[in-house]
Amino acid sequence: MTRLLAVLCSLWMGAALAAAPHQTYDSARVGSMARSGSESFRVAATYSLTKQGQQIGTVTESFKQAEGHYQLESVTSAIGIYALFMKGKIRLISSGEVTDHGLRPRHFEHHRAADPAKTVQADFDWEKMNLTHSFDGRTESVALEPGAQDRISLQYQFMFAPPGKDDIRLFMTSGKKLNLYHYKLAGEEKITTPAGQFQAIHLVKQRTADEDGTEIWLAKKRHFFPVRIVVEEHNGGKLEQNLTSLTFEGE
Repeated sequence: MTRLLAVLCSLWMGAALAAAPHQTYDSARVGSMARSGSESFRVAATYSLTKQGQQIGTVTESFKQAEGHYQLESVTSAIGIYALFMKGKIRLISSGEVTDHGLRPRHFEHHRAADPAKTVQADFDWEKMNLTHSFDGRTESVALEPGAQDRISLQYQFMFAPPGKDDIRLFMTSGKKLNLYHYKLAGEEKITTPAGQFQAIHLVKQRTADEDGTEIWLAKKRHFFPVRIVVEEHNGGKLEQNLTSLTFEGE
C-alpha cells in the first residue's frame, strides 16, 4: 500500500518543455489561465483513486494565487479496507511565485502522517540555480534546471503553460532527486470522468520495458487541468486517478 500511494503521489507531470520542432496545438493558449501573477484566484479539486477498477482512496487539493505568489496543498487518503494498511494521510505542499512563464516553486514538502521521520523537503534557489533536498536526516544539493517543478506544482503549471509541442521533456523533483521525464502528445479525445465529460489533450510517458507507463489527460476548456491519470504498472497492475469535482474562483 505504501508503494501504491507513493506512485500515486508521483503521477503529476509538469512544464519545463524542451525545444521540439513540431507545434501541434497552435491554439494551446485558448482555455489557459493566461493571467497576471498579481491577480487572485483559487482552485479546488477532488479525485477518486482506483486500482484494477476498485476505489482505494481520494485526493483533495487546493490552490491559491495572490499578489504574485501561490500556495498549493494536496491530501491523499485511503478508504475502506485500504485505510487499514495506510495509517494517516499523505500531504504535499508547494509554495512559490507566479511568473510570466507560470509557477516557480520555492519550497516543497512531502509528509506522511503515520511516519513524520519520512518527511521530505526541497528548496529552490533560483538566484543561484541550486536545488536542496532534505530527507532521512541529511541534505543534498544539485544544479537547478530551468523550469523545474515539484510533484504537486506540476499539474497546475499546465494552466499557465499548456503543452504545445509533440515532444515534451521536463524536470521534476520528488524531494530526493531531480529527474528528466519524456512525454509525447498522443492527440486529442473526449473522455468522461465522475466530474463530467471533457475534450482533452492526451500525453503518454516514453518508457523502457521495466518501467511503469503513465498517461495523462488535460481538459482544454478547463484551463488544461488534469482530469485523468492512468498508470500501467510493469507487473500488470493498473492505477487510475479520475476527477470528481473541480471549482475555479476568480477566473
